[in-house]
Formats: sequence, C-alpha cells, structure tokens
Amino acid sequence: MRTHFDTETDAAMPAVAGPWRRRPQQGEPTRLFGLALVNAGRAEMAEELVAMAQAGECASVQFINAHCVNMAAVDADYRQALAQADMLLPDGSGMRLAARLAGTAMGDNLNGTDLLPLLCRQAARRGQSIFFLGGKPGVAAAAARTMAAGTPGLRIAGATHGYFSAAEEAALIERINASGAAILLVGFGVPLQECWIARVRPRLNARIVLGVGGLFDYYSGAIARAPLPFRAAGCEWLWRLMLEPRRLFRRYVIGNPLFVARALAHGWAARTSPVRPAR
Repeated sequence: MRTHFDTETDAAMPAVAGPWRRRPQQGEPTRLFGLALVNAGRAEMAEELVAMAQAGECASVQFINAHCVNMAAVDADYRQALAQADMLLPDGSGMRLAARLAGTAMGDNLNGTDLLPLLCRQAARRGQSIFFLGGKPGVAAAAARTMAAGTPGLRIAGATHGYFSAAEEAALIERINASGAAILLVGFGVPLQECWIARVRPRLNARIVLGVGGLFDYYSGAIARAPLPFRAAGCEWLWRLMLEPRRLFRRYVIGNPLFVARALAHGWAARTSPVRPAR
C-alpha cells in the first residue's frame, strides 16, 4: 500500500547527530519493575519537552502502563527498546497501584491522552511544530486537525497513517525530516512503535520523539474517551474493553490480573529487600 503523506512543510531543521538526553526538572525517578519512571507534574513535563525541542536537545520518550509491563516481561526486543529510551512516563492507575504496593512515591499520571493538549499548547507558545504518524488512514490527520482547531497557533508539520512498507520507510523518514518537525508523535501501538523508534532514531531530525499508542483514535473521534466517572475511578480500561471486547479481551481480562500479580510480587520484594528502591 502506498503511504499517503499530508504535510505542511516548515523550514527544515538542521540534522542532529543522534539523540542526547537532558533530564527534565523533576524529582528522583520512580523505580518500578526495573524501570526508572519520570517523577514530575503533567504541566511541567509538557513544558520541559517542548523547551528541550526549542533548545535543540533530543529525547525519545515512551509511556509505561500495565500492558507495557506485561509485554516487557516476555519480549526481549521491547525491553531493549525501552532501555534505549531517554524518558519513561508512568501511564495509568496500574502504575500508581504498583508504586503504592512497593512503598515508593510517584508523580502525576503522565498518560498521553491528558498530556497531548498541554504539549500542543506549549508547542504553539514556543513555535515548535508537530508531526502525527500512525493509526489507520485518515486518523492521524483528523487528530492533527482536532489539536490545531483547539490550539491557536499550533504548527502541524504533517500527518500520515502508519501503513507503510519496508521499502517506503526511507521516503517516510525523509518526508518527516523535510517537514522540519520539532516533535514527532508515533502511534503504532506497543511494542511496534518502541522498537521502530529505537531502530530509526538516529535517522530522525525531530528533537523529541514520543510513542503514543492509540492516542490518535481518541482525538480523531474514531473512539470515544471514557466518561469522567470512569477516569476518576481509574477504570478507563473498562470503558475501552466495553467498546472493543474482542480486540482487548486478552489485554485486560487476562492481562490485568497478571499485572496485579506482578505488582504484588514486585511490591513484596521492594518492601522486604535490604536496599529500598529510590524514592
């Protein structure tokens, strides 16, 4: 299938010699399941990421939720991709539960659905453009239009779906680079997006690259986000399961109890270990 590109081109940014990390202004990381998760407020995280892009500093950013923990336990390639990320952001009530069981502190729930509007607002304020990549045809473009409509001054560098062949990858990367995007959002789903980002990151000029999963589905209107009561109760996963029971049965009905078992075992080990995890 020929990949469709729908791009507004900004002035191309100079190439960077690979990503390098500057840790955001945040507390000590929350250490869970062998991962160092960013401990920060949602607004300050959005501001810091865009400030890094503006300053020419680079980072690969991934979100970690209960499903990610389950995947990392069985997928060595995914674990390696996470090890190459510069920042891991805690996503969802499952991570807060795991932190509580381990007796360690955690900052805000930095889920992408709530972080994206703040990120776009900061990008508009600082003049940094965003490229939307992933989802089914039309979804990324619709999500980009939604964010542009709700964020005056936001510069959309481009938007295209994630259905491209290996032979088309080089052209895709060239188009992203030519767009001058400061921030690239990649929505291929876990673990494909993390492994793809880790593999092609040295070829991308975008300063900040985030793996955002199915985020575009929400902001394109393809899938309705959970009502506020579900979110307040930490049960947004239940709403998603109700909408897509066949696709998400294994992830939630089997995966959630498995994650809780892992969180209990991890919490027990953390609390009984002579060396307590960093707070």
